[in-house]
Amino acid sequence: MSIKKKLVVAGISVGLGLSVSQAVFAEAKPQAKEAPAVEVKKAVVVAVVNGKAITQDALNKYLSVVQRSAAPKKNDPRAALEDLIATELALQEAAKTDILSRDEVKQSIEDFTRNVLLSTWTKEKVESFEVSDEQLQKTYDERIKKDADNEYKARHILLKTEDDAKAVIKELADGAKFEEVAKKKSTGPSASNGGDLGWFKSKTMVKPFADAVKAMKKGKVSAAPVKTQFGWHVIKLEDTRPAKLPTLEVVKPQLRRMLAQQMMMDYMEKMKESADIKIMLTGEKEEAKPAKKDDAAKAPKKAE
Repeated sequence: MSIKKKLVVAGISVGLGLSVSQAVFAEAKPQAKEAPAVEVKKAVVVAVVNGKAITQDALNKYLSVVQRSAAPKKNDPRAALEDLIATELALQEAAKTDILSRDEVKQSIEDFTRNVLLSTWTKEKVESFEVSDEQLQKTYDERIKKDADNEYKARHILLKTEDDAKAVIKELADGAKFEEVAKKKSTGPSASNGGDLGWFKSKTMVKPFADAVKAMKKGKVSAAPVKTQFGWHVIKLEDTRPAKLPTLEVVKPQLRRMLAQQMMMDYMEKMKESADIKIMLTGEKEEAKPAKKDDAAKAPKKAE
């Protein structure tokens, strides 16, 4: 890819649209030093701007980029070609300046080249690692199945003191409806919904609350107040159900990426172990220690 062309197009992408520059980038490709002996198709030229050809291939690539555009006009080949012509004109004007000779631009090109090289190599290296079905199954069992947990549907009434919570438990035992008491007395945000917390997994709740819910039976109210950092809870467990776990087939792509990335990290560690690395970074400078009183007394005084 031509660094010069890419840099200049990037500079004008604000004015002409990022998608325009992307299509132009796609047109400029690096030439191999020793190309294989294959038949080369002659490029179809759709426009010439001051002697510079714009090919049908470049136009097609640009159209593929802007097909998702909300502006229907952008999907029109003629309108797309006008964008490419405007981009080429801007490129030609930019090339007449001293932009590429500026130190900061040279540094930007160097940084850009390093980033492209690194990101491309990393992507290709990660994709080259083979992940077996056995590894996928093992990871699924370790990371997905181990998180299997029942889901709970509960209500709660949050109160400020233990005595308030005990009084509510007695009120409920005497026949009061949980939802009505929650609406009147709960200080939690779910009070307006009668304390309804919906369906949840125990691990999403603070531990004292989760432990209390897991120990309860369906339809029962907690026999004693449950204390958390939020206050005192009176809980009613309405229902339970097994957690719905995704199948291996569903999460296989994510697991494969995760394992490949782990392989990449291991590969990098091995590279680091075998590399000749010298670290010259020294520790931080010690802060100047304040002079002792005795030292200060011994110091010569300034002439008055």
